[in-house]
Amino acid sequence: MSLKVIYVVGYGRSGSTILDIALGQHPKIFGAGEIAAMCRHVWANNEYCACGARIQECQFWPDVMAQWLPQAGGVDGFFSLAKQVEPLVSPARILGLGAVKRYADLSASLFQGVADAAGTDVLVDSSKMPGRGLALAESDQIDLRVIHLVRDARGVANAMSRPMEIDVEKGVQKKIKARSPYRTAIRWRMYNSFAERLGRKVGADKFVRVRYEDFAAQPAEEFARIGAATGMDLSAICTALEQSQPIMPAHQMAGSRIRMKKDLTLRFDNNWEDKMTPADQQKVVRVTSEQLRRYGYMSSGSG
Repeated sequence: MSLKVIYVVGYGRSGSTILDIALGQHPKIFGAGEIAAMCRHVWANNEYCACGARIQECQFWPDVMAQWLPQAGGVDGFFSLAKQVEPLVSPARILGLGAVKRYADLSASLFQGVADAAGTDVLVDSSKMPGRGLALAESDQIDLRVIHLVRDARGVANAMSRPMEIDVEKGVQKKIKARSPYRTAIRWRMYNSFAERLGRKVGADKFVRVRYEDFAAQPAEEFARIGAATGMDLSAICTALEQSQPIMPAHQMAGSRIRMKKDLTLRFDNNWEDKMTPADQQKVVRVTSEQLRRYGYMSSGSG
């Protein structure tokens, strides 16, 4: 029997961490964070888990990794596979090379180890990368369910325009540079196009597109849709979110810095409409207008 994995795919600054944490409130779901980051930088740099401890000292991850790393050839062994498989355009995936199957099988083994340690039936991986999702979809050991999380490209560009200084204890592991609207728009378009490709691969019954704005404003409706695609009853989570009850991060091992807060409430953020200049908004629209219309952010006559 394959393990059910809920994979959140999309582009950054779209709410994937809060969605991961919210799903993790379900007793049968473990929100693991951006698992792809484990062998990229989290384990080697001993970064912080959402529990507040360094990853190699927290109560959850060390035992899981001790069992899994020898299979993977260590951090470097798995990362070498990841560099072949995870890019948007991957010759290994295009040609069907053996690296893809090994990557998927090792990922499935890690997922199973996490689920066993957590005592849950379902795992959330909010790594977002479409290339990773396309590789995971090749595994017969994973029952992959996909949430394509999107946010208005203008909101993403506004968020990406703000730099962040290193603050390790608060979850900012490296200096984040301000990004131009054009750069963000191009990458937003590419990532979401490949996320659509992942949706076609897994099939409509295992895929749901969720807009951040709808998730934040009307969580009950969006969690009902997510529940249908994942085969999970998420009504209890809906009640908590609608009543603005705090949600508690657990052991999310990478993601937005909000995972380091002790409790969270779902908050709608649409301040780009006031903070972003019309000129910068228009730069983003020039690149992303077709998808903005398709995702319901613009009417057919606008832009």
